[in-house]
Amino acid sequence: MNRRQVKPLVACLMLSGLPGCAALQRLALDSGGELGNIAKGHAEAQRRADAIQKDCDALKARAISFEEESAFGGAVSVNWVSQGGGLTQRPKAHELHVQLNKIGKNLAAQSSRPDLPWTFGVLQSEGLNAVSGPGGYVFVSEGLLARLDNEAQLAGVLAHEIAHITGKHALHEYQAYLVDQCEDVVKAEQTKAWANTAQGLGRAAGGLSQALPAGDLRSLFTQLARHANFDFDTLSKEAIQAITNGVIARITEKGFRQDDEYAADTEAVELMAAAGYAPEEYVSFLSKLPDKGLSTEHPRKEKRQERLRKHLAKLREHASDTEFTTSVDLSQTKVVPLRDTLQD
Repeated sequence: MNRRQVKPLVACLMLSGLPGCAALQRLALDSGGELGNIAKGHAEAQRRADAIQKDCDALKARAISFEEESAFGGAVSVNWVSQGGGLTQRPKAHELHVQLNKIGKNLAAQSSRPDLPWTFGVLQSEGLNAVSGPGGYVFVSEGLLARLDNEAQLAGVLAHEIAHITGKHALHEYQAYLVDQCEDVVKAEQTKAWANTAQGLGRAAGGLSQALPAGDLRSLFTQLARHANFDFDTLSKEAIQAITNGVIARITEKGFRQDDEYAADTEAVELMAAAGYAPEEYVSFLSKLPDKGLSTEHPRKEKRQERLRKHLAKLREHASDTEFTTSVDLSQTKVVPLRDTLQD
């Protein structure tokens, strides 16, 4: 191949799709030279990238089955328990969990997903935290329980986490994480067309590509994109751990979307009222939250309180201005003191 052929070929490789590029690429392939090998490698990598991109596009629109939600939620919950130092080992731990589950399941029964297998637990952590996993898992820390003034405040915390689950906020982050990882692999494949030094598909992309070999990554995205009833439990231990760690790291670093947090607050006070708890106590409890140090990022507590007070005022106004009784009857709520093992 002479020098006059080299520059147009390089331009074609960098700007695929230009008129006349196909002919030049065929010429390079026919030449059997170094540029021919580069062109061939580029074409193969681009074909792989195009195939994976189709799976990425399908991922964006897929529906997550209950079975997948439950399996992923179980993996997330194991992770949260591990980060929280395990379940509480304090005296009367069993009685404490029984009491917590009575309160939590009463609140969940008022929600849009009462039939989930709801499970509530206490973590050993002394931090002031509450976390949840898809499928109905909710955990509060010993540190949070120690700062409660009454049962209504606990109900508000549990209701907020219940609302995250019914709103499928963690599942949205799970879906977004997988799409981002898929598109990172596409970019890595495209990069590989120009620099053939990467060891395995997408190693430079980070994330899942650092934990899973190329074949497993391709298989994962293909399964997710093409199987309506994807079974999360069939993945390898490495894949489950990598995905779970990645999603939790994403949530821990960025938190849920601000609108999701506000929606969970609004849903929480309505669930509280439906279960008979004074929602103002949750608004009051938000003052106890630290500005930093929660398990995930949240909007500023003052802003959350302001929004909730306006929402509760609107509910009261609506109830007094019409003869129709709203679904949230604030007149029947009360402050419930801490009882039984919660008091201990």
